[in-house]
Amino acid sequence: MSEPRPPTPSLAAPRPSGLPLRVLGVDPGLAVTGYAIVDERGQGGGLVTSGTVKSTTKMPRADRLGRIFDATRALIAEYQPHEVAIEQQYVGDNVRSAMVVGEARAAVMVAASISGLPVFEFPPASVKESVTGWGGAPKQQVAQMVLIALGLTEVDGPTDVTDAIAIALARIADARMEIAMARR
Repeated sequence: MSEPRPPTPSLAAPRPSGLPLRVLGVDPGLAVTGYAIVDERGQGGGLVTSGTVKSTTKMPRADRLGRIFDATRALIAEYQPHEVAIEQQYVGDNVRSAMVVGEARAAVMVAASISGLPVFEFPPASVKESVTGWGGAPKQQVAQMVLIALGLTEVDGPTDVTDAIAIALARIADARMEIAMARR
């Protein structure tokens, strides 16, 4: 058995004692992973950057996961988020699909851990409730509320991007609540 790996120095900026908070939100998927860097601002947030990490089925699975890992590390190094928020896995009837999404989640979580960042997980219904007020909201309603929260008229990219923004906003809302509760 090999020696334990020494901790990697954190690539992230130390989190300030209060807000503003910078969060990397991630909507994991093997073919398309949506990401967004969101800063806490006012009642909503400020979008710093967003996009997708894409791969094709022609690539070996390990290479696809490596691409997600590398992209996550690069985002952390460039934008210095304080935390990572990721959607929890929904396991429906398709176990194979759930396993693949779980692998993509793991690539992001390991990249965050190696970078010294805490990872916060959110069930899809909690993200929807945080952003829209209703846990059963359709994707279009989530996308509309994301635009309102950011003060934007549009966001480039597929719903994976708006979902990643919503996940980051859910973490920011939770952080606000934690601070408010700590003051009591």
